[in-house]
Amino acid sequence: MDRNKLEQDALALLNKGNLEGAQKAFLNILRLDPKDRRVRQRVGELHLKLGRPVEAEKLLREVAEGLVRDGQGRAAVALFKQVMAFKGDDPSLHYDLADCYATSGYPNDARQHFDTAARLYAAIARNIDAARAMRRVVELVPGELVLKLKIAEYLEAGNDPVSAVATLREVIDDYRKRGRPDEVGRIAEAALRLAPDDAGLMIDAGAARLEAGDVAKAMMFLQGADVVLPDAPRTLSLLARANEEGGDNAAAVQYLMRLAKVSSEKSDVATELDALRRAARLTPADSALRNRLIGVERQMNRRERRVTQLQLAQATTEDELRTQVRAEVYARYGMFDRAIAVLRNAPSSLPLLATHAEVLVLSGDVDAAVRMIDAIAPKAARERDAVFDRIAVLRGLPEQEDAGDEETPVGAAIPAPIGPLETGDTLAAAGDIAGALRAYREALDAAPSSEVILARIAALRNSARAAPATPAAPATPAAAPPAAPPALAESEPMTEIEDEDEEDPFAQLEDGMLSEISPDELVDPGLTDPLAEAESLVAVGMNDEALALLTGDHRLEARVIVARALRAKGDAMAALDALRDATNEAAESDPGYPEALFELSGLYTATGKHRSAVRLLEELADIAPTFRPKDVQARIAGLARLLK
Repeated sequence: MDRNKLEQDALALLNKGNLEGAQKAFLNILRLDPKDRRVRQRVGELHLKLGRPVEAEKLLREVAEGLVRDGQGRAAVALFKQVMAFKGDDPSLHYDLADCYATSGYPNDARQHFDTAARLYAAIARNIDAARAMRRVVELVPGELVLKLKIAEYLEAGNDPVSAVATLREVIDDYRKRGRPDEVGRIAEAALRLAPDDAGLMIDAGAARLEAGDVAKAMMFLQGADVVLPDAPRTLSLLARANEEGGDNAAAVQYLMRLAKVSSEKSDVATELDALRRAARLTPADSALRNRLIGVERQMNRRERRVTQLQLAQATTEDELRTQVRAEVYARYGMFDRAIAVLRNAPSSLPLLATHAEVLVLSGDVDAAVRMIDAIAPKAARERDAVFDRIAVLRGLPEQEDAGDEETPVGAAIPAPIGPLETGDTLAAAGDIAGALRAYREALDAAPSSEVILARIAALRNSARAAPATPAAPATPAAAPPAAPPALAESEPMTEIEDEDEEDPFAQLEDGMLSEISPDELVDPGLTDPLAEAESLVAVGMNDEALALLTGDHRLEARVIVARALRAKGDAMAALDALRDATNEAAESDPGYPEALFELSGLYTATGKHRSAVRLLEELADIAPTFRPKDVQARIAGLARLLK
């Protein structure tokens, strides 16, 4: 049979209104070419007109599914909609149509039909399919956590508790990132209904209860977690806090010492140090504990030393400084390949080699880092011992003085303290800056206006920033405590020390590493605050680096700097959208709210939205009349001229 002749006959019959005859003619064509989608679609549509929906659905869905397989989702939409006209309660049809919309770039239509599919599946008790449909909605709008909770609800109803708990864990992680411990605890307690022996959920629930001040409930969850998963560091830390807040310091210390022991066995010096500090604060008269704390602080100080802190690693040109900043920002956010590329593409120098080595350490390539630091050593001059010690730390080798330290009797270094002030004087004389500051602060709590204590803290801070000298010999019990730490206060600057053997190249930074008590006391906050760092990057035109630094920081102050960076890059509209969303979500009580409104008014002005800018400035004048009043009024006056 001639296919063209059959098709002409079919079309002629169709034009005459002979639907039955046209259908027979098209069916004859299908016998010759069963895969002809166009003809199959014609036959399906004729079935519809002839009142045969079952046959029509079969053919139209087959054609639509074939189009989807070939990546022609948009063409399949029309066919699915034809079937939808007489079978609108079929959840699989809504799912397939939604999938076509999603792949064709129509997310709103896709969401509508995925939602309907989930509802219809749930109505016929096909809850696992309902969860699958709702998961597709989450892919379209990942920020709506209530949808994930709905998925977990469907999975639970579908007798899949494992997947339900896994989904609830996703919600917990999302709320944790958003800084919502209350929601973390609420979801964790809900998940415990499905997994009552899950230690991780118990810990999350206990932590949330503790934040809410419900110590008894927190203890119940945390003690259960300690039974299921003994010696988990987070559990021990929270149990110590719960007991302390409950007034049982002895039990708190027991948990802290367990935490210190577990951390020591895992070589987690940072956690061990924190546990010992907390325990020492609760038992200040325990000299053995104080000695152990000093040893761990020294160990932590050694581990935290970096060759980038040495004089040899300090940038000598603006180009070197910019390269170091770029590499360090990339490394901080895990973009090690980009950090290394920046360093490799820059002219070689000792400061950049040092930065490169520490980036390699952060990336996990310790062997390559050791080789690079080893190559730096011959050029290190007076700092070579510090360079070699960094290599020893990376190779896991102990400090040379360890053997001698082991022979020191417990309690010989520092006598049992009489009071916080005397303890501070003794520790300052022994060179323990961190311990002295901590003791002076305890003394200051009892006498906040004491000029004597304030003077000692100031002297200790100033001398530590200048260059702490090699610690003096430990005081003996018979020695009278000095009125102030003169040895530290009179230390000479590091650059004037001539005796190579006595110089500590890391001394300039030891105060910040040792104590971790109060950053505003020991280190210039501007050096560590990401907001200040990002603002500095924007000021020198390093806008991409500033944006990378503030990725994931949802504070309003951070969003203001992000907007400034985007505007500096020439994208005022993106800056406007980002900051407008941030201010909409923020509360008026947020300290950064006035600055955000002022910045936003500038973005409205830059994008030609002058009336919106005026309204915003008037709102700012109402809610914060003391915020830059002259600047606000000047901007309002200028906009008034533009609007005339």
